[in-house]
Amino acid sequence: MNRYAVVLFAALLAGGACAEDVATAEAVASKPRPVIHRGEIGQTPVEVAFRYLKDHVADERGIASYQQLAIQQQAKGDDFQHVKLDVEMKGLKDDAMASQRFKFTLSFEGKAWVVDSVSQDWKCRRGGKGWTQKPCK
Repeated sequence: MNRYAVVLFAALLAGGACAEDVATAEAVASKPRPVIHRGEIGQTPVEVAFRYLKDHVADERGIASYQQLAIQQQAKGDDFQHVKLDVEMKGLKDDAMASQRFKFTLSFEGKAWVVDSVSQDWKCRRGGKGWTQKPCK
């Protein structure tokens, strides 16, 4: 039982919970969270993000439709098992979009990196100066 389940179990017992409540609490605590993408053993966070992005980074021949690719990885303090990763494609062929960016949060679980969250945003050539959650027109 994980720490959350133990704390929940203790709280339920202290409140006079019945066996059904305890069983429900254990089931909720042990339910695995959904995984967006799991890397393979030995892959770095950048490799995991690239594998997840596959068709966004290049076509089936490996040719990209952008001029510059910028990748930034950052750990929070001394916690090197949780990182944020930005992948930005600049100089896109698309007339409406100047740049496209993917923002990842990853954590090291077990023996591999796991994508916890990913978001996509765009920088338009016309009309806006910042990043937008809506594709450019």
